[in-house]
Amino acid sequence: MARVGLGGLVGLCVWSFVLPLWAMDAVEILKTMDRAMHAVSHESFNRLTFELPTGRQRLVTLYTAKTSGRRALMVVVSPEELRGRAVLKVGDEAWLHMPGELETRKTTLLQSVVGGVFNNADFLLGDFSEEYRPTLDSEDDAHWKLTLHPLHPGTPHARVNLTVDKKSRLPVELTQYDAGGGLLKTIRFLEPRELEGDHRAPMLLETTSGLNQAYRSSLRVGRIEGREFPANVFTREFLPGAGQLMK
Repeated sequence: MARVGLGGLVGLCVWSFVLPLWAMDAVEILKTMDRAMHAVSHESFNRLTFELPTGRQRLVTLYTAKTSGRRALMVVVSPEELRGRAVLKVGDEAWLHMPGELETRKTTLLQSVVGGVFNNADFLLGDFSEEYRPTLDSEDDAHWKLTLHPLHPGTPHARVNLTVDKKSRLPVELTQYDAGGGLLKTIRFLEPRELEGDHRAPMLLETTSGLNQAYRSSLRVGRIEGREFPANVFTREFLPGAGQLMK
């Protein structure tokens, strides 16, 4: 039997320790990032700030609920003129409920129920690994750089470039592009914080429009927690009463 010297044994141990970090493929990186930030099924409250070219600001508060199977919903909490608007995403389809209307209507993820640089997709997409096929473009000591392409016809953005921090396994920056290669917007992920269940997530997202640099928006996460939901929550029938989830 061949003997392994002390140096070889140390090298073997070091390689065993380093391997999970440096040998991860793109799919594993994306799945690890998803689970680092939140449970599969979770809810959150978010405060949006829209900065207009005039210098004026507009504030919007949102509640979101997400679970597996590409299912999510969003309800506008404030301001009063938008309160009660709700959007449901199930797979590739999305529906909008407007207060006072009896029926939900079809909408798209590229539209926005509240306006501003963020669109419905930014609020309703759950796990990145459920929505995108990633490839690892490059890496250095601190970051992985991925390119994401949609796995499903209804997933918006023809291409997404994503930078992930190796130490925290959290996103650093994301850029979205249309089918022609035009830049739609850039999102920067800031102020990571420890959460329940050994999760850690950025509490501030800042974005600038690729179409008009004068438009800027930020999203402040007020609370994000794991929560299991009844199956009927993510249905068109439930959408008009989705606000009751906040009670």
